[in-house]
Parts: sequence; structure tokens; C-alpha cells
Amino acid sequence: MLGVSAMGRLVSVLLSFCLISGQVVDFSEKGQLLELKKSILDPHNMLSSWKSTNPYHCAWFGVTCNARGRVSELRISGGNFAHSGSCLSEKHSDLSLHGFGIVRNCSSLRKGEFLGGKLSNLIGKFSELRVLSLPFNQIRGELPTEIWGLKNLELIDLEGNSMTANLSMINFRNLKNLQVLNLGFNRLFGEIPNSLSECTNLSILSLAGNRIGGSVPDFLGNFVKLKVINLSLNRFTGSLGDKFWSNCDVLEHVDFSGNILNGQIPNSLGNCSNLRTMLLFSNRFSGVLPFELGNLRVLEVLDVSRNSLAGAIPTSIGNCLKLSVLVLSSDFNDGHKYGLIKDGNSFVSSLPLQITMLPNLKLIWAPNSNLDSEFPRKWGDCQTLRMVNLAGNHLKGNISGVFENCPNLHFLNISSNRISGVLDEKLHVPCMTLFDISRNLMFGSIPEFKIPPCSRLNFSRQLDQVTIYLSYFAHKTRVNGHLSLSRFLPAMIHDFSDNNFTGSIPLLPMIAKVGSHYKTGEKIDYAFLAGGNRLSGTLFHGNQSRNCNDLNGFFLNVSTNILSGEISPNIGVNWKCLKFLDASKNQISGPIPKSLASLRNLTVLLLNNNELSGEIPSGFFTSKSPVKFNFSFNNLSGSIKNERDAVNCKRIIGNPLLHRCQFVRLSSAPPEEPLPVSIDLLNSTVSSDSNGGKKGANAFELILIIVPSIIIISLAALVIVYLYRRRRKPTPMVAGISPRRPTHPSPRPHGQQEPLVVFKEIGVRLTLDTVVQATGNFTSRNCIGSGGFGSTYRAEISPGTIVAVKRLTVEMCQGVPQFNAEIQSLGRIRHPNLITLIGYYASTSEMFLIYNYLPGGNLEKFILETRASVSGLKVLHKIALDVANALYFLHDQCNPRILHRDVKPSNILLDENFNAYLSDFGLARLLNDFETHVTTDVAGTFGYVAPEYALTCRASEKADVYSYGVMLLELISDKRALDKSFSSQENGYTIVTWALMLHQEGRPEEVFTAGLWEAGPEDVLRELLRLGLLCTADSVTRRPNMRQVVRKLKQILPAAASDC
Repeated sequence: MLGVSAMGRLVSVLLSFCLISGQVVDFSEKGQLLELKKSILDPHNMLSSWKSTNPYHCAWFGVTCNARGRVSELRISGGNFAHSGSCLSEKHSDLSLHGFGIVRNCSSLRKGEFLGGKLSNLIGKFSELRVLSLPFNQIRGELPTEIWGLKNLELIDLEGNSMTANLSMINFRNLKNLQVLNLGFNRLFGEIPNSLSECTNLSILSLAGNRIGGSVPDFLGNFVKLKVINLSLNRFTGSLGDKFWSNCDVLEHVDFSGNILNGQIPNSLGNCSNLRTMLLFSNRFSGVLPFELGNLRVLEVLDVSRNSLAGAIPTSIGNCLKLSVLVLSSDFNDGHKYGLIKDGNSFVSSLPLQITMLPNLKLIWAPNSNLDSEFPRKWGDCQTLRMVNLAGNHLKGNISGVFENCPNLHFLNISSNRISGVLDEKLHVPCMTLFDISRNLMFGSIPEFKIPPCSRLNFSRQLDQVTIYLSYFAHKTRVNGHLSLSRFLPAMIHDFSDNNFTGSIPLLPMIAKVGSHYKTGEKIDYAFLAGGNRLSGTLFHGNQSRNCNDLNGFFLNVSTNILSGEISPNIGVNWKCLKFLDASKNQISGPIPKSLASLRNLTVLLLNNNELSGEIPSGFFTSKSPVKFNFSFNNLSGSIKNERDAVNCKRIIGNPLLHRCQFVRLSSAPPEEPLPVSIDLLNSTVSSDSNGGKKGANAFELILIIVPSIIIISLAALVIVYLYRRRRKPTPMVAGISPRRPTHPSPRPHGQQEPLVVFKEIGVRLTLDTVVQATGNFTSRNCIGSGGFGSTYRAEISPGTIVAVKRLTVEMCQGVPQFNAEIQSLGRIRHPNLITLIGYYASTSEMFLIYNYLPGGNLEKFILETRASVSGLKVLHKIALDVANALYFLHDQCNPRILHRDVKPSNILLDENFNAYLSDFGLARLLNDFETHVTTDVAGTFGYVAPEYALTCRASEKADVYSYGVMLLELISDKRALDKSFSSQENGYTIVTWALMLHQEGRPEEVFTAGLWEAGPEDVLRELLRLGLLCTADSVTRRPNMRQVVRKLKQILPAAASDC
């Protein structure tokens, strides 16, 4: 046995060895950290404490050790987080909704500081590592495989770097303790591997913002501890199975947005009783919203926009009493940034009362959703409501008494509906950053709204999901919300345009109240838009004669009204904040105030088509003037002292007494034609010439023009115009006509007829008498067609100028004011495959529309008289694509979206080159509600009407798709929708059931004429047949939308599509 002294020496040796060993271990991990640093770039010196002279590595920046002195945590967050949704920036300038469930406070991060380089495989040496957190840096290269061997890892957060890896090849089986896996916004690809199913302790999973594909695996439903799953902005395909939602009791946040998921939203998601956020936007989900959504009693945010959903909005959503944000569709135009699809949701019926009465509702977003009902009048106690967007639907009724008790409502967009009535002065308009009721049927005066106790939009730095969504939408609506002012981004926009408002402009009271609302030390830019009404009175006089010192900038559009009198000469003194003024197409007289030219902030001034007189202030022609102006078509006189280039002449044409510029390009701009300038063209030059469809004067004519005698030049110019018109040949009025917005008629004496309103100049003056005479007083010999809307007549206004006049049945139409409001929105629509609406006339006894005339007849005549085999596949494909493009434009790009309701061959016109033009679009909106919903010959034609429309009398985009499919089957088969040859068949066959039978029996060749099938190619013809049958599917959800139809047609015959 050892003595006590010997035993003591042995213990001392062992203790020394342990201490030495401990020092060796410490030195080993310290050295590994220093080696790890060598592969990392540190431009901001974040790792300055990582050096050999600093002995205690557990105190180094970002390093944490456990009780045994081993490295257990590496936490180094960079400041490269602007693109990620996991951070909430202080000013919300780069907000994103992605990374939604993993919101963190980034205020502690070092903004602009980050690490770069690569992550060394030495990371695998830290065997006791529990936390690896390096988000928002710029680390690149391959993700080290050694990470997946660190069996103690509980948290991996590498979001916001540029690391690459094939996710399919990663083996997660060793990570049994993993609770958080965040690899979002890197460069991962592949699919989710089965090995991830071993990580059953996961509570947060984020793979957002990568290039991961494949299906969403069912085994994720086995993660009973999972609270957050974010797979947004990837390439996941397939449907979401019921298994995924089988064990979702603790699931709180789901984000599958920005993928290619399809199928129906599963009913089983109703099992997720603790779900607070569900983001499914920007996928290809179809079908109806499940009724089981009502089981999600704590749901706060629901976004299903940018899908292909249809059907009724379930009333059960009213059970979600915590719901604050509901997004059913989206009108933001930034989807291309992530390759997201445009919104295709098209719901039926109304917005349920159970939803508008939700007690916590803050934001509801459903623009262009095909809602068709009375405007919702009950919105709970309205105290929480912040943002409402129901623009571009078919809502009617009035809003008086609806939002007056909503003190926190800062955004209200109900434009492009059919809302009528007057505005209540109690409405909190001065409090709203955006108030848009444009393109409706409102009337009465624009009130001087009372000053309410306004609350301010204050998102502070709260990180809850609802606040982030409100912040995001508030920012996006300012950036993308108003196309006409997108160049300027005013902080506040109030839009009353394109209604039937009368009376004077309540300008200054509105400005004073807006200014009093924003007492924060910062002056704002404010836009007041009221063009396209019947406002009268003078401009900048009376209650408008004060100043706008409370604003930084003021934008005013009062074009296309009946303003008169002179512009106040003090405008340049009192309105120094003026940045934009469009008062064109009024009856303003007197001189242009000289002080306007001295306004330093003024960038756009449109005064064309008025009755201004006198000389143009010379200040507008100096090189220092920043103003883009248009003074054309007035009574201005004098001469231009400082001659600049000819572009200025285009801004002042149509002033007969103005020297030098009165004869510029007379042949391309007749005196009655205004310069086509609108607020929507401000991103290009205001003075751009959009004519170009006619040739200019020849050399001889130009010699005459420069003769220094005003009388001789004027006579010569008149002769030139006269001869030019006389020698014109009859041509279809399809292109080359410059757009002009309609001018509202001035008040007429009692008994005098209202004038004919012209949208497009055609080179000759159109009046009621000339049009009626050209039709032979609507005699049958000039009738070229008739239908449910009325009869169409050929009218030769003058030699070589032919138009088509559609005489409407007055008894079926709305009253004249409503008719005027509706038709003016149609008059602004322009597309290469839509028939051009030139003008209209409307009175209580007579209503007719004037269109461009096409000599090629209609498609019905083409099908009857020209065999498909003779015309050839390329021509048939071109016609089909032209019509599809027209419907796609009406459904997806018009604001508001337009349903045709009567697509059929007789409403498709052709020119001599087989270009197809869709006619009668939007006419259903002109009819009385009774006629629209009850009369089948008005709202559709038997054989072309979709099954669901025939049963419910509710139109939708998919009903137009069905009618298009019938037309396509007719086009390729030379048969009518209800062809006589079907009478020998049983069960009353139509072309749809007949073609479907032949397709199912494997006899597709019998659908086509023999010559067409033999000419082939057969695979292209089969695809056309499949497309026609898909468009005419009984199930609404199975039918494609017109965007998908256009894409498919271009894929079927790409060479032909590129020629079109």
C-alpha cells in the first residue's frame, strides 16, 4: 500500500494532468476558432476580439461556452437584413411578408455590418455546439456537411446568406435534438429529404426564399411540436394532403406563399385550432375556400390572394373573432420580383356580413374579386378598422352612413364599382392617407368635410404579425397604389374623379384640414383628384384664394369638368407648393397668369382644350423652366420670343392666333383634335406625339406653309386638308386614331339636345344629325346586324369615312346619368383586339354607340362561309389567340375588370387580314339590373351560356371562358353551337357534349373537318381540342382563366403566336 505522502503526490499529479488536459482542450477550441476565422471575411472588424493574445475565448464576440468550458453557442448576426422579412426595419421601407413566422427584433443588430467569405468545415469540430446562428451576413460557398454531424445542435439559423447546398443530399438523422431549422434566403435547391422526418422535436422550420422543389412531404404533419413552418418563395408543387394537418394542434404560423402548389385548400386545416397566421398567397390553389376555416378561432391573419379560387366566401370566417387581416385578392404589381402570378381569384356573391362585423378587423383587401352585391353597410363598431380595399368589383348602393364612425380608417379604396349616392360631410376624409371613390356613379357636391379627431398611423416597432401586415400594406399602397401619380408618391391622395359630382371645388377647406391633421413638423405632399365630373365655378378664387403653406407639395387634377372664368392672377404667390395642375378640357378663359411660370416646384401644367386667350408668359420657354406644359387648343395669341425646338409647338397647337406654330403638321393634327396628354403619361414626355398613323405634308405643301403671308398660308392649309380628306380611300378605323378623353357637355338651354360625345377623332366632325343621316335614319337597308343589345348600322359619314352605329333599346338601358358614367369608362378602354368605341349619344329617347367599321364581317359569317380546312390552322390559331388576348385584357388588366357575358362568333369582327376584334364588351353594364340578370338574350346566348350561369344568373370570368371554349370548338369544327347535325344524336347534344363524346371515344379526328385534320399537325389539333374542352368543363374550378388560355395557345403554336 502507498503511504499518505505517496498518495498525495499521486493526487497532485492527476490534478495537474487534468488541469493541463483542460488547458489543452481550451487551447484546442481556441485554435479552431482562430482557424475558422481565417476563412471568414471581416470587413467591419466584427471579430476583433478573436485573437491569440486574448486568452479566454469564451468571452470572444458571439461565443458562448457551457459549464465545462466548451463552445456551445456561436451567435453572430450581421446587418445585411434589408431583404428579409424576419426583421422589421424602423421606417418599414423594405418590408416583406416572407420569413413571417420568425419575426425578430433587429434593432440590436449592427446595421450595415456583416461577415463574408466561407464557413469552414472546421465548424464540425465543435462537438458540444447547441446553437449555430449566423443570420443576415454574406457568407457564401457550400454549406459544410460537417454541420449535420453535430448531434447536440438545437438551433440552426443561417438565414439571409448566400450559401448553397443540395437539400436532397443532407442527412438530418443525427439531429434528434434540433428545435429550430432556419435556412431561409440562401441558395438551396433539391427537395426536402426523408431524413428530416427524424427531427421530431422541430418547433420552427423555415426554408423560405430558396429554389427548393418537389412536394411538401406528409411527414411534416408528424411534428407534433411544430409551431412555425415557412416554405415560401420556393418551387414546391403538388397539393397539400390531409396528413399534413392531422397533428397541428400547436401550429401557429403557416407560410406556403410564392410556390406552385395546386389543388384545393384542404378542409382538414380546420384541425389547427391554434393557428394565428396562414399565408397561402401566390400559388395555384383552386376550388372554394373551405368552410372549416371557421374552426380557426384564434386566426389573426389570412391571405389567400393570387390564386385561382372561386365560389362563395364562406360565412364561417365570421367565427374567427380574432381575425384582423383578411386578404382575398391583391392588386400590387410587384409580383414579377419573385415570379409570382397575378391574382386570379374570382369569387361569387357578396362579402358576408359575418366578416364585415368581425370585432377585431383592421384590414380587408379584396380588389377585383368579382364581388357583386350591395355595398356592405355594417362594419361592427368600426373602431378597429384601418384599411379597406374593395376596388374593381361590381358593388352597388351607397356609402352614406357607413364609415362615418370609423376614426382609425386611414385607407379606403372603393373605386371602379357602381356605387351611387352623395357623400356625407361627416366622412373622415381629411384623416385618410388614401380615399379613392373614382370611377363610380356618385353625384351631388364634394362636401367640405368636417374636421374629425384624427388618429395617426403609428406602427412603432411592434413585431406582432398584424402590425407587420398593416405596415407592409401601408407602404405598398403608397409605392404602387396610384398609377397616375406613381412618379411623385404623394403621402396623401383623395380621388373623386370620373363620377357625376357637381358644384364647386372645396379645395382650400380640404387642404387646411389635411394640414391640421399632419402637425408633426414635416409637411406632406397632397393630391386632390376630381377630373371627369361636372364641377363648375372658377379655379383658385373665393375660398380657394388662400395659400397652401401647410403642404410641401400640392397635386391638383380637375380636368374634364365645366370650370369657367379666369385663373386667379395670384396663383403664383399663394400656391407656391403647387407641383402638378391638370385643368384641361374645361371652359377656363382669360390669360395664363404670369406668376405660374415662376413657381419653382411646378413640374406639370396641363391647360389644353380651354378658352384661354392672350400671350403665353415667356417664362415657360426659358431653359430654366422645369415645367412640362400643354396649352394646345385654346385662343392664345402672340408669338414665341425664345424659339426652342419644335417639341414646344406640339404643346401649343390648335391656337389659330399664335404665330409660328399654327401650321405644324396640320395633316396629322386637325384643328379640333386636342393633344393626347393625360396624367397617366407623365413618366414619358408630356409633349410626345401619339399620332403617327397618317403621313405629314409633302414638299410642295411645306413650301406653301412657309410663305410669309398669314392669309395665303391659311388658305393653302385648308386646301391641303380638304384634298387630303377627299382622296382618302375607305379604310377600317382600327389604328392610327389618337385617343381623347370625352368632354362633358355644357349645360344646355331647356329643350335643346345634348351633344354627341366623342372619344376618338376620325378626321371629320361627328354630330347627331350627321350620324343619323348617314344611317339613313336607321333604315333597314343599312342594318348590318342585330342582337340582344340592339341593331347595328353602317354609316358613311363622308366619302371614305365609315363607322358602325349600334342603336340601343332605350327601355333596356339605365337612366341617362348612369349611362353616361358607365359609357365613359368604356370609352377609355384601348386594346388591339377590342373594337374601338369612337363616341356615343344618350338622351331619354335615343341612345346609340359609334364604333369603327370593319369590312371583313364577323366570325359567325366566317365559320359558315369559309371552311376551316381552307383558311388553315395558322389563321384559326391567330383568331383564337386574338380573342383570348382581348378577354385576358378585359378580365385581368382593365380597372375595373369587365365581364363580357355574351362571347359568341357574331360578336367577333374580322378585318381583311383576319385580325379579330371583340365587340359588345361592357355593354351588359349599361343595362337595367332587371334586364342584366333575367333576360337571357341580353346576358348571354343559348348554346354559349355556362351551365352555372344558366342556373344562378350570376356572371363570372369563368362563364366568359366557357363561352370562349364553345367559340373555339366552332372555329375548329365548322359546326354551330347548336348545329342541326346534332338533332340526330340522343340527349340533345350541343357542340360541347358532341366534342367531348368524340374525344372520350378516341375519335378526335371527327371533330375537325377532313382537310384540316389531314393538313395537321395532329398533335397541335389535339391540343386545341383539349383546350376547348377544358374551357367548357362543367366544373368552374377546372376551367382555366384567360391568362392561362393565352399562355397555352402560345405554347401550342409558338411560331404563329410570335407572328401575331
